Amino acid sequence: MNLTEEITTGNYKGEKIVYGGITHYKYADCAEENLITCGEKQVHKDLAKAFLKMQNDAIKDGIKLEIISGFRSIEYQKTIFPCKFKNLPPTEEEFIARLKYSAPAGFSEHHTGLAIDINSLEEDFADTKEYEWLLKHAQNYGFEMSFPKNNKQGLGFEPWHWKYTGTEEAKKTFML
Repeated sequence: MNLTEEITTGNYKGEKIVYGGITHYKYADCAEENLITCGEKQVHKDLAKAFLKMQNDAIKDGIKLEIISGFRSIEYQKTIFPCKFKNLPPTEEEFIARLKYSAPAGFSEHHTGLAIDINSLEEDFADTKEYEWLLKHAQNYGFEMSFPKNNKQGLGFEPWHWKYTGTEEAKKTFML
């Protein structure tokens, strides 16, 4: 099995993936005892507490924030990463394009329960009042955007993807 096949099938064992100018870091699944339901999604209990406070404060400013994706297990991510490839194994070009916007199993921040997608999975979310509100206020609740434009990991701009770094445990999870 070659490297792209190992990564695509979720069998890659390295601590990080560096491929085509893109870097993904390895993350473990959140412990089940730390997961709770927030809205309709499972997330880490610390993230839930901070998100609910942020969500309530945003409402006061006329802003609606909803979690549309939260915790995703490594096993579930094995089904997500390869799902958009036309052929398996994918072409080099197709593989790099997928790596830019999707993490292979074992390398998604969502595994931690400390990362969420808010309101949209489209880049034009950056043109909304909700995004502008997040840019101004999210850090006050312990959140930061994981993949801003021109991020050091070489990943695509994801204005919807935010990670919780408001506790020492969370900071350690993301190597901050």
